[in-house]
Amino acid sequence: MTSLAKLAQKLKQEKLDAAKQRRLQEKMLKEAVSLARRSSSGLSSVEHRMEDSKIKLGEINAEFNHVVARKESLERLASAAQERLTQEIAAKDQAETDLQNAETEGAKQIAAERLEQIIQKIAELEEEAKQRQAAADKLVKVIEDFKKSKTKTSHQIQKQAKSKPVLLSQIKTSTVDSERLKKRVDTAVKKEQNVSKILDVVSKKLAEQLARKRKAAAKKAATKRKAAAKKAAAKRKAAAKKATKKKTTKKKTAMKKAVPKKKKAAKKKSVKKQKKKSRR
Repeated sequence: MTSLAKLAQKLKQEKLDAAKQRRLQEKMLKEAVSLARRSSSGLSSVEHRMEDSKIKLGEINAEFNHVVARKESLERLASAAQERLTQEIAAKDQAETDLQNAETEGAKQIAAERLEQIIQKIAELEEEAKQRQAAADKLVKVIEDFKKSKTKTSHQIQKQAKSKPVLLSQIKTSTVDSERLKKRVDTAVKKEQNVSKILDVVSKKLAEQLARKRKAAAKKAATKRKAAAKKAAAKRKAAAKKATKKKTTKKKTAMKKAVPKKKKAAKKKSVKKQKKKSRR
């Protein structure tokens, strides 16, 4: 029984150790699965952001090219207006010369009208060149902003692209770890179950032994109580017998003592009667 008790205690400790190991492996497995899940989610998020960044970069490039083309167009228009302005200034000089050289009133009037038209045209061309150049100058800042946005978006794409291999490596590592830890968990669970089964068998045998021991002890105690009761009954019986015998003896002694007393009393009575008679 002692050996069974020791074995049961040893198995209980082994069961506790196996349960502790199983919980540890389960915790590690949970962490590995969680890391794989987070890495997969992160990779999906990175790919989504990369796709969005590429679309954004494409839109930025399209807008950038459009703005650059518009600026170049404005600059060409401003340059063309400047060329026409130069031509009109030369035409103005010629018209002034024609006006000064006109000999008739009709020729002067025609030259003056032409000069007025040229002056008006020059004013229009100056305003046009000014507006075109101002619009082109405004686009310079827009182009710079687009360049900064392009650079920032390109850096984001590069950064996201660099994080992909890390996430892929984490997914691969955590997947391998998960498979390895699943096997460890299964082994730990089986070990705990086996120890538990053996412990159940040993505990059952130990309980049976304890039950038999308690039964034997109870039987022994009952026999002892029965013997004690029998002995006590015998003592009581002997004591009662002795008391009865003592009582009988005492009674006989008392009777023997009582008979002489009666005779003596009768004798005294007879003497008294005789004395009375003699007195008479």
